[in-house]
Amino acid sequence: MDTKEFLKEKKLLQDEEMVYKISLGEDSEIVLNDLLDEFAEKKGHDSYVRLYAEFENFKKRVQKEKSELILNTKIKTLNSILDLDSDLSIARKSISDSEGLNIILNKVSTFLKNEGIEEIQTETYDSDLHEVISVLETGEEKIIDVISKGYTIDGKPFRYPKIILSK
Repeated sequence: MDTKEFLKEKKLLQDEEMVYKISLGEDSEIVLNDLLDEFAEKKGHDSYVRLYAEFENFKKRVQKEKSELILNTKIKTLNSILDLDSDLSIARKSISDSEGLNIILNKVSTFLKNEGIEEIQTETYDSDLHEVISVLETGEEKIIDVISKGYTIDGKPFRYPKIILSK
């Protein structure tokens, strides 16, 4: 319901052709019809701007949710491959001279890099990046062994490396 219909319903406006004036003193008066038209115009403009802003926010939210869904699906899909990579790395430690195993590991590593997945470094200990499974007292803080590798996707860690730490 627009403003004029509201005023007609309340019996404040009888004829659209009539000009309603409000006197503000000696020389000032306001034409009510002009004010009503201006108000309706601004109200319509404001609601359009708000609707547009709301739609833009909706588009951004949907795009963000879509990106997160794609990333989560990618991580879930690649988890079994990451488990395989960790198992093959453990097998490489046990088998000293296996050229076939090294070829498979290189192919898996290349595939993961192509998907934007990188290993988390395990040369130096970082309490924010490494999950400590066991601690051995040796007097020097360093990583002794990597139980399972950690990975980042687009620079964000999603699987932390499990390590044995010496202190």
